[in-house]
Amino acid sequence: MSNKVKPWYNVFGGRYTGNQPPFYEREELPWVRILEDNWETIRDEVTGLMQEKPARLRPYFINKSMSFPPKKWKTMGLYFWKFTMHGNCRKCPETVKLMKQIPNLTSCSLSVLEAGSNINPHQGDTDAIIRCHLGLSVPAGLPDCGFQVSREIRPWENGKALPFCDAHTHTAWNHSDTRRLILIIDVIRPEFAGQQNMICAHVLASSVLQMLYQRFAFLGRQSGYLKKNLYNLLRYSIWVVLPIQRFRLF
Repeated sequence: MSNKVKPWYNVFGGRYTGNQPPFYEREELPWVRILEDNWETIRDEVTGLMQEKPARLRPYFINKSMSFPPKKWKTMGLYFWKFTMHGNCRKCPETVKLMKQIPNLTSCSLSVLEAGSNINPHQGDTDAIIRCHLGLSVPAGLPDCGFQVSREIRPWENGKALPFCDAHTHTAWNHSDTRRLILIIDVIRPEFAGQQNMICAHVLASSVLQMLYQRFAFLGRQSGYLKKNLYNLLRYSIWVVLPIQRFRLF
């Protein structure tokens, strides 16, 4: 029997019981320096893109009940599980160059949490990644503006990275009077580097299913067998298409 460690996926249900820590040590992740040394360049490009066309910034769409009040958590992506937003990437050339220096990067997006709002407690999609927040415009420290993973609470800071395990239950809040801006990136853990495309296909298929269940309620009432087969069909279709879709830039 193989002892090979397998990624945990939220799509299969159940609370995360793996051994990853809530937060990772910044000093043990060499790519953190790329983010922190260049945070102002990243901030200026992505916020400039947001200001040029505010419609690029959209409420988090996979689970519309994630924030309270509704639609107060907004995102704008460059990469989403290796799915590439080519138009946005072309507008942020320096940020793209920096992201290419980070091995096994799968996602990069601007995250905006409006004043007086919360992101509800939730589990992420998988423990196969290290998710990292980079403070771009943090309006306040604790207790007014902060982030909790499992039982640990930490503040964001401008220009500082906050790497954590997205599989643990986590929540965020901004009780200041100004919106909070951070960059979110995902990096595949080294032991799973050879499985990048399939990990991304797993998560993208799960995301598509969540959106389908919200739009078509009858799908949620179908048998587990049908749901599993639909999931597998989506997963393998995405696995085939994903390398072609991102070919132009990444």
